[in-house]
Amino acid sequence: MGEVFERRALGGRNHLLEISLPKGDFKALGRFVRLRAWPRLGLGPGTLLDRPFSIHRAKPGLLTFLIREVGPGTKILTSLNKGDQVRVIGPLGQGLDDLEPNFLSQKWYLVAGGAGLGPMGSLVEALGPKAKLFYGERSGPDQVRLDYLKSWFKKSSQENIVATTEDGTGYGRPGLVTQPLIQSLALEKRAMIACGPKGLLAALAKIAQQNGLRYLALAEERMACGLGVCLSCSLPKLDGSNFRVCQDGPLVDGLSLDWESLRA
Repeated sequence: MGEVFERRALGGRNHLLEISLPKGDFKALGRFVRLRAWPRLGLGPGTLLDRPFSIHRAKPGLLTFLIREVGPGTKILTSLNKGDQVRVIGPLGQGLDDLEPNFLSQKWYLVAGGAGLGPMGSLVEALGPKAKLFYGERSGPDQVRLDYLKSWFKKSSQENIVATTEDGTGYGRPGLVTQPLIQSLALEKRAMIACGPKGLLAALAKIAQQNGLRYLALAEERMACGLGVCLSCSLPKLDGSNFRVCQDGPLVDGLSLDWESLRA
């Protein structure tokens, strides 16, 4: 059991939630935990299941999450106050050190769509100037505050942030986040890590295939048992097997999934 150390708003429906834990030095890169908190009067009945969230950042005894309020479960988490209790299960899943042991020696394009920005904080922190972040939203009101985004990078490498909005409002460029990514790939090929809606992840798989690139997707699915038994979070692979996000993921080779089946 942990307790809220700090919660603050970061623009739109986005909140930073820091949870202190009695002990532990957690490996954050690519991993997730399951969170559950209990509502105060007026916030509804609460939720039946723990909710999975990617780790945004980790320090000894402190885990940070970037949470977007989208339903009753996230409403409870984004309404917590300092000292409130939170159940934390994890860290869970296979991290980058399992799937990509040479991660830190390479340059990467990090691609985040909407709430998929969550896990990118720890990746940028680890990679520093070797990371270039592409962050896309539907509209400006959904965006995380720009000053917070810039705080991930040193001033000398803040040009490594490319933001887009589909409706052209807010900061950054108008259009889809894949557009400036394709332009950057024409100048410099890099492997990619992405998190976001399935449509974006599927589009990136095609881009990676066309360019002969390594592509890792951070899959985010609703979970029930979290033990790999119920298969509620499983995704179809091209070889006919299932990828269980809770046990096998959340990182997956983005070229191994059957994206056409997922679109159906």
